Amino acid sequence: MSLRTEKLLHRALSRWRDWQTGNVQISELPKVLEQLQGGMTNESFMVQSGDFRAVVRVNALNAQALGIDRKKEQSLLAYLQPTGCVPKLVFSDSDTQVTQLISGRHLSQLDLADEDIQEGLESCIERIQAVRVDMPVRNYSSYISLYSDQLSHFDGLAEIERAANIIDELQWAPVVTHHDLILENIIINDQGLHFLDWEYADLGHPGIDRIKLFGRTYCEDRDGSSGIDALETLQNGIVKLWYAVQDAQLTDGKRTGNI
Repeated sequence: MSLRTEKLLHRALSRWRDWQTGNVQISELPKVLEQLQGGMTNESFMVQSGDFRAVVRVNALNAQALGIDRKKEQSLLAYLQPTGCVPKLVFSDSDTQVTQLISGRHLSQLDLADEDIQEGLESCIERIQAVRVDMPVRNYSSYISLYSDQLSHFDGLAEIERAANIIDELQWAPVVTHHDLILENIIINDQGLHFLDWEYADLGHPGIDRIKLFGRTYCEDRDGSSGIDALETLQNGIVKLWYAVQDAQLTDGKRTGNI
């Protein structure tokens, strides 16, 4: 754990009296139980105070380079609280976020073939997309440029840019979109399904979460093939560009001694 992470973690814990814990009251400083593994951007920790457990996330320094808007994330997560499909937001500031721990298991690829789970996922997506928020709609061409401008070269960029332009020019109703709806970001338990990690959320294309989660065939069967090629190319391209920027950031950090 870096000195910065340790400092910010303990600062978030020290503000436990400001945490919005709902019906569960806490009366003492939360203790760190363990550091959670698997995150590629931030550092997260499971903490506990009495019967209350939460996840404290220390935000990465390179959030802006990765296309993350923390204020937008916090705003959208607050809007989505009534859906029951997102973690309870307990506390947040510019450097940390605290959410109530959701126990359960992550979905597997086999789960996606289960009709009941499919219906549950669709129900969550529909509830989330029904939430109305007042903010600018994501321009995918600009979002692609945010990544590509940081890279000296990227194979296949022109194809991704064409796909982004097509999606931007098509007629579609913008909705709240997760933009990183992978299996690792979905937990299932007795209460239902929960979508985690809303860092990349925005008002966006209504099909991009489904194509990320279920794949092309599912989306064609459900919504038809209009724009599906461009949407698939765009989604895959964003992922590839994200990894390229993350790798470039890590390489630069090691070279300059910041990592």
